[in-house]
Amino acid sequence: MSSGTLHIVDSRTQTKYQIPIKRNAVSALDLKKIRGLKDGADRADHVSNGLRVYDPGLQNTAIVETAISFSDHDQGLLLFRGYSLEQLWNSDFEDMLHLLVWGTYPTRAACEGLRRELALHMRSVPSTVQRTVEEFPKTAPPLALILAGLAACLACMPETIPASTDANLYQGNPENVDRAIIRTVAQYAVVFGLVNSHRKGVPFTPPSADKNYCENLFAMAGMIDPSTCRPSPIHVSCFRRFAMLNADHGMALTVFSSLATASSLTDPLSCLMTAVTSAYGPLHFGATESAQRALREIKTPDRIPAFIEEVKQGKRKLFGYGHRSYRGLDPRVRPIQSILQDLDPSSNPLLEIVERIERMASQDEYFLTRGLYPNADLYGNFVFTGIGFEPEIIPAAMLAQRIMGVMAHWREYMLTRGKLFRPLHLYTGNTGEKTSIMPQSPTTETTPLLPPSKPPYSTFTTTQKRLIILTAALASTFSPFSANIYYPALNSIAADLHVTISQVNLTITTYMICQALAPTLTGSLADQTGRRPAYLLCFLIYIAGNVALALQNSYIALLILRAVQSCGSSGTVALASAVAADVITSAERGTYMGIASLGNILAPSLGPILGGLLSQRISLPNPLATLRLLTHLPTGFLLLANGLIFASYYAVTAGLPAQLKDIYALDDMAIGLSFIPAGLGSLASAAINGFIVDWKYRRAKARTDITRFSTTTKSTRNHHRSKISNKTKTRSLSNPQGEFDIEKVRLSIGAPMTIFAATAILAYAFLLPLHPPLPIILLLLFIISFFITAAYNIMNILLVDLYYSTPATAMAANNLVRCFLGAAATAFVHPLILRWGHHITYTTVAGLIFAAVGPLLSVTLPLLPLPSEAITLKFRYPSTQWVTPGDTLLMSKTHPLPIISTYGLDPETKYLLLFVDLDVIYGSLSTVVLHWYQPGMEASPIAKPGPDRYRAPRIVLQPPSPPPHHRGVLVNTTSGAEYIAPQPPQGQNHHRYVYLLFRQPTTYTFPECFAHIFPPALDARVGFDVRQFVRVAGLDAPVAASYFFVERDEPVFGTPTVTATGTTAATATGTRSPPRTSPTTTWLRPAPCETTTSARSLGRMSEERLGPVVGCHVARTM
Repeated sequence: MSSGTLHIVDSRTQTKYQIPIKRNAVSALDLKKIRGLKDGADRADHVSNGLRVYDPGLQNTAIVETAISFSDHDQGLLLFRGYSLEQLWNSDFEDMLHLLVWGTYPTRAACEGLRRELALHMRSVPSTVQRTVEEFPKTAPPLALILAGLAACLACMPETIPASTDANLYQGNPENVDRAIIRTVAQYAVVFGLVNSHRKGVPFTPPSADKNYCENLFAMAGMIDPSTCRPSPIHVSCFRRFAMLNADHGMALTVFSSLATASSLTDPLSCLMTAVTSAYGPLHFGATESAQRALREIKTPDRIPAFIEEVKQGKRKLFGYGHRSYRGLDPRVRPIQSILQDLDPSSNPLLEIVERIERMASQDEYFLTRGLYPNADLYGNFVFTGIGFEPEIIPAAMLAQRIMGVMAHWREYMLTRGKLFRPLHLYTGNTGEKTSIMPQSPTTETTPLLPPSKPPYSTFTTTQKRLIILTAALASTFSPFSANIYYPALNSIAADLHVTISQVNLTITTYMICQALAPTLTGSLADQTGRRPAYLLCFLIYIAGNVALALQNSYIALLILRAVQSCGSSGTVALASAVAADVITSAERGTYMGIASLGNILAPSLGPILGGLLSQRISLPNPLATLRLLTHLPTGFLLLANGLIFASYYAVTAGLPAQLKDIYALDDMAIGLSFIPAGLGSLASAAINGFIVDWKYRRAKARTDITRFSTTTKSTRNHHRSKISNKTKTRSLSNPQGEFDIEKVRLSIGAPMTIFAATAILAYAFLLPLHPPLPIILLLLFIISFFITAAYNIMNILLVDLYYSTPATAMAANNLVRCFLGAAATAFVHPLILRWGHHITYTTVAGLIFAAVGPLLSVTLPLLPLPSEAITLKFRYPSTQWVTPGDTLLMSKTHPLPIISTYGLDPETKYLLLFVDLDVIYGSLSTVVLHWYQPGMEASPIAKPGPDRYRAPRIVLQPPSPPPHHRGVLVNTTSGAEYIAPQPPQGQNHHRYVYLLFRQPTTYTFPECFAHIFPPALDARVGFDVRQFVRVAGLDAPVAASYFFVERDEPVFGTPTVTATGTTAATATGTRSPPRTSPTTTWLRPAPCETTTSARSLGRMSEERLGPVVGCHVARTM
C-alpha cells in the first residue's frame, strides 16, 4: 500500500495528529502542523512554528514530483519515461532528448527536425564566445573555461534573462521554454568543443548542418580521425550508448542544483552553469577523475590488498564504490562494461586494477555488510579515456550527456509552477544578544573599524521603532473603522431618526468626501509644524465629533457631525506614513511601511464585523452568521451582485488618475478635482434615487390590501362534507408588508439602474481610447457614479428589507463581499489596462455586470416570491381575540392552550400541529425551539362533546365565542409533546412565534429519532429541525400557518408548560440559557433518522415546498 494515514502522538503536548500518506510520502507542511509549547524550549528551535524535518544531505526528502526517470533500487531497473534502458540502447541523442524533454519518443521526421534545429543554433553562437575561451591559457581548468564560455553566451543574449526582461518569460510559457532548451543544448556543445580543442591546441571545427549532435560535438572538440577528417564511428557509438544510461539519474546533484537555481525563475543557461559547478566536485562527476588518480597511485595489482586495507581503516577513499540510491550493484555498471569491450580494454592497464578491486571487494565482508558495490563512476571513466578524453575534461563530457535530464527537469519545473527553494536550518549558536561589537578600549587613529562619524538616522531602538510604528498604525485605523463600522447600523439609525435608508446613505457620501479632502490639509500641516500638532488636531476634531454624535438625536446633526468625524480621523492615515518615514531608514522601510498600513488594510473588513457586534448591544451573537449568509439563497446572489456593482465603481476610479495624466497631462491638483463629478454623481443619486425608491414603494403598496385574507375555498353548507381546495393564494405570512412583494418593487428599480451603469461603463470603454474632450469623460464619470450608487443603495435597502430584524449581520456580510471584490478590482485594473488596454479592460468590467449581475438578478427573482399554497391559520387564546398574522400578545395571555379554528380546513381530515420559535440564540448559535407538537387533531362542532366521545387522553377546546364563520375548532385525539408557553428571551420584549399545520397521513407513524422532544424542557426541544422532521415523517407542505409576537408583561421564574389535560406547570429551567450537554440536546448531534420509501417520496416533495415556507416565508417576517 502506498497511501494511508500516519498516527502521531506528540509526547510534548500529548496531542494526537493524523498525517495522510500519499505515494508512500508525507507532506512536510502536514508535519509543520505539529506544534509544541514555547515554555522551556530554546528560542532557536521555533517550537511554535511547527515541527521541522532534519535531513542532512536530503537523504530521505522528495522535493518534486516528476515523470522523467525512475530507478528501482531493489530490482536494479532504470526507466526513462516508461522505457527501459534495453529499449533505448540503440537510440540517438536526438531521440533521447526528445523523449526526456517532451515526453514522447520521436518519429523519424521529428528526430530529423530536432537535429536540424540543434545544428542551426550551434552555428548561431556568437564569435565572442570563441574569443573569450581562447583568451585563457590552454592549461586552465576545464571548469573555469566552460563557465567562461557559458557566461559569454549569456552576456550576448540579455533578452533571454527573465530578470532583465520579463519575470514570467519562461514560467507557464512552453513556447519560450522549448526554444530556450534547444538553444542551451546547442550552446553547451559549442562551448565544450571550444574548450576541448583549445586545451588540445587544435583548430576549432565549426558545426555542420549535416551532422547529428554527437558527430558535431566530436568534430568541434577536435576528436576526429586525421585520415578521414571525421570522428571515429566506434567512439561516437560508445559515447552515444553511454549517453543513454547517463541521460538522467533522478534527483542527482546536477539536477537538484539546477532546480534550486530554476526555482528563482531564471534562464536555463544559468541553471546549467550551476549544474556544471556542482558536477566538478569529487563526490559527483568529479569522482571519475579522482578514481583515475587513485588508480594511478596503486600502479600495480600486487598493491591492491594494502590499498583495500587502508580503505577499510578509513585512511583512503575508494572512489566509484557504493551509491546512496542502490543497495546492490549499480544497474549501469554491466552496460558500461559492454561498451568497454568495443574500446580495446586490454590497452589500459588501470582497467585490470579495477577488475581486481571488484573481485576482492565482492568477497570481503566489510564491503558486503555495508552494501558497497561498484557504481557507474568506477568503470565510466574508462569509457571516456578509451574514446580519447583527458581525465580532467571527463565531467564536462558527461554533462554533454546529462544535459538532457537537466533540461527535462527545468522544463517540467517551469511548466508546473514550482515554488522557490527556501529550506530551513537548525541554529546551534548563541541566542542571547551581544551588548556591543565595538572594542572596549579607547579608540585612536590606528584603531581598525572606527565607528562611523555620520550621525544615526534615528536614536530609537528597534523595540521603540516597532512600538512607534504600531501606534501610528493603530491611530490610522480610526478612519477606515469609523467609515465601515457604520454600515451595519444603517437600519437602526434610520429607524431611530425616523428617516429613510436613502437619507442615511447621504451621511456616507459626506463622510467619503471629507475623507478625501481632509488629509490634504493635515498632511501639509504635519510637514510644516510637526507630527504631534497634526495628531492633536486630528484627535481633538475626531473626539469632539464622536461626543457630539453620541449626544445628538437629529438627522441634520448626524449629517454634519459625520463629516466632522471624517475630517478628524482621515488625516491619521497620511500621518502614519509620515511617522514611518521619520524613524525608519530606507533599508528597512519596506517592512515597517507594511506594518504601518496594516490597520488601514484590515479595518475595512473588520469594521463591519465590529459594527455588527456593537449594533447587537454586544450580546455575543453567532460570529459565523455573517459568513453563513453567503451560502443562503437568495441572499448569496444578492451579496455577490452588490459586490460586483461596488467593485465596478472602484475599477473605474482606481484607473482614472493614470489615464488623466497620460491622456490629458493633468497635474495632481487637477486630477484630484476631476473626482468631484464622481462625488456629485453619488450625492445626486443618493438624493434622487431615494425619492424614486420611496415613491415606488408607496405606489405599489397602495395597490395592495395587506390586510386581505383571500382564499379560494370551495365548500358546501354542511361543513362535515365540505372539500377545501388547495389552490388558496395568500401572502399572510410574508414580511411586515403582508402580501406586498417588496423584492420585485426594489428590483424593478435596481435592475434598470444596474443595466444603465453597465451601459455607461461600456460607453466609457469605447470613448476613452479615442481621447475625447475632458468634459465628456467627466460627464461619463458623473453618470457612472450616479447609476452605480443607485444600484448599490437599492441592493442595500433590499438586504435590510429581507433581514430587518438582523440587519447588522446582513450588512456585515454585504461589506465583507464588497470590500474584497473592491480590493480585487483596485489591484487588477491597472495591470489589466497595461496588458489589454482601456477598451478591453472596461469592456470586460461592463461585460461582468451584464453577464454576471443580470443573470444573478434573474435567478434571484424566482427565489424570492413566497409560496402561495398555505392559508392563514385562525387561532386565539382563551382571553384574546382571534389573532391576525403579526399581532402582538402579552406573555401572560399565552400560557393556556390556544383555540384553533377549522376555518378553511377539511373537517374530515386529521391534522398535525407544530408550534416553533425560529429566532432563538442559544450561546453563540442561531437555532430553533419546538414549543408544541400535537398530532391527531380533528374538527369538532361548537358544542362540547361528551366525555365518552374520545378515548383518553384528549383535550377538547371550547371557545367562549364562536370562531370565524362558525366552522368549529380542532380537538386533540391523541397525546403529543406538551405545550411550552412562549417566553421571549431576556432583552427582547417583542419576539416572534410560528404555528404550522400539516395534513396528517393516514399511515402516519411518529419518527422515533425525534423521541427526545417529549420532555417539557427547552434543552430537550432546542435545535428542532423542522425540515428533517417533515421529511422523515412523510408530511406534505403546510396547509395553514400563522405567526404572532409576544411581549413580556411579567417576570419569569420557570418555563410554563401545559400537559395533555390542559393544566399548567412550570419547569425549573429558568430563563433561557445555553443548553446543557445531555442526550436530548439535539443541536449537539445529528439525528440518525431513516425514512420509508413512501415517506422519502413525500419528504422530498414536502422539502421542496416547505423550504421556502420555513426558510424564506417565515424568515422574512423577522
